[in-house]
Amino acid sequence: MARASYFPHQLARLACKSSSQILLRRYRCHPPAAPESRGNTAGLDERKLQWRRSQPDGAEASWKRRDSHPPGRQATLISMVDIDGQGHRLVHLDLKGAPPRINYYEQLFPLIRSFGATGLLIEYEDMFPYHGKLKHLQAQNAYTPDDIAKLHSMADVNNLIIIPLVQTFGHFEYVLKHDENRALREVEHYPNALCPTHPDAFPLVTKLITQVLELHPKDKHLHIGADEVWHIGRCPRCQDEMETHKMTTNDLFLMWVLRLAKWIKAKYPHLTLIMWDDMMRQIPLERLLSSGIGDVVEPMIWQYHAKKFDFPPDLFSRYGAVFDGLWVASAFKGATGSTQFLPPIQHHINNHLTWITTLAEHKHQFKKCFGVCITGWQRYDHYAVLCELLPVGIPSLCLCLRVLTHESFTEADHDSVSQQLGFSHRINVIPFPRPQVIEQGMQFPGYRVYIGVQMWSNFVCKYQAISNSEGMLGWFSDYQRSKNFTNPVQVESIMKPLQEVLQNLTELRSHFIPWLLEIFYEDTVEEWVGSFIDPLLEKLSQGGRSPTSVAILEGPSQQSSKRHHRFRLF
Repeated sequence: MARASYFPHQLARLACKSSSQILLRRYRCHPPAAPESRGNTAGLDERKLQWRRSQPDGAEASWKRRDSHPPGRQATLISMVDIDGQGHRLVHLDLKGAPPRINYYEQLFPLIRSFGATGLLIEYEDMFPYHGKLKHLQAQNAYTPDDIAKLHSMADVNNLIIIPLVQTFGHFEYVLKHDENRALREVEHYPNALCPTHPDAFPLVTKLITQVLELHPKDKHLHIGADEVWHIGRCPRCQDEMETHKMTTNDLFLMWVLRLAKWIKAKYPHLTLIMWDDMMRQIPLERLLSSGIGDVVEPMIWQYHAKKFDFPPDLFSRYGAVFDGLWVASAFKGATGSTQFLPPIQHHINNHLTWITTLAEHKHQFKKCFGVCITGWQRYDHYAVLCELLPVGIPSLCLCLRVLTHESFTEADHDSVSQQLGFSHRINVIPFPRPQVIEQGMQFPGYRVYIGVQMWSNFVCKYQAISNSEGMLGWFSDYQRSKNFTNPVQVESIMKPLQEVLQNLTELRSHFIPWLLEIFYEDTVEEWVGSFIDPLLEKLSQGGRSPTSVAILEGPSQQSSKRHHRFRLF
């Protein structure tokens, strides 16, 4: 039978079809990281491609009137944040996964600036053009020096500052994975953390920083990372150092950060240093004060939960006594699951609203808030699978910027952002459960990738629903297929929707790869398609080629030769 061909808009309709006879299982269709999706009810209108939903349980709490501040709260986030006369709203670009082509930023930077962004936190990792003895660190498609100059030019045109982020302690996999640097691991089997007492560690990190700053000569900030140093004080050298000087792991951490920060400040006195705060959250006030850490760095407090932040109760007062000010970090994607592919936008909106409330409650405990960084993680670490692609997260990013600039999230805010991004209806902030109707009229940078991932997620959930259906489990199990023993009446009803998903997914793949290549390099496209689309296509193809399904589809005349089997079809 000839395979039907579909245009993208027809694929979108196919991706939205649902069946009341199949059950959705709680895997990807209902990711555990998106509790706000519970209680959602969706009505699907295939003719008009409309998405209608009733208000989920608890959603009303997330809609805030701009005149409904808590009692006694007068200052807005913007008035609490002050650096050079303005509070920065940084957008994080995590380039250790799916780095965009440079020309994509020409479209992205004006958009985020229009929604209130004032700067970029760029985490290059192996996308930086290291040279000399560090050349082995760069990826095959790393940006060139000219690319980074162009980044600066585009940022300048859009009045965006750039803050490079160089990991200097933890999350050092892109360096320590190489045999040349293996000896610098804190734990020989794990590439996560650098050994701070190894004699070659400090020269290596200072070379990294020097090369990065050579291409960032006018930037005024540097982020030195230093988060999640899970393996510290483990190697014999570090243990000897700690025992000799009566040090704790906190002391060892502070020793390394202070040594590095003082070197940077001495060589680049114009720089303000920022670091992630999590490794300092449990360090006593007296130790922080005596170390002098407050004289050389500014902490960036990160928290991505939606409604309750699990900080130590004295965190803000402790930091207020040590540091001249602080930064905070929220998230618009990449923070609700390492395999997440669609950002649960309501979660991220709530994260920002909770940050606003938290800063208002604790503003008397710290001197100044320098700004907010909206992180958009692309991998959980160097080895992890890709999570939400940047274009897929653009609606979430713009809504979160709107929350920060307006210090609220109203229906008017929702409507305004949706219209500016070209949506004819409100952006769907609760993407699960699926399948859901996919809108296609938007015009933001990378919108085709957004559409493609939405289609793919619908097809995935259709496949999972079929796989978990009573017909599949009761008449087409792995055991039954291996023995070629089942009832054709039941299997015929299973094979038709499976073949439809296979056909639609194959058609989507042919459209989706060119869409991805408009924005990403070939290795990213190969990874995404190879991680998500092709495995499902293989499963569907294998199901269609099984002896049982082939026999059923061929008909009784071809099945007669199989009647002598102990386990037979009829």
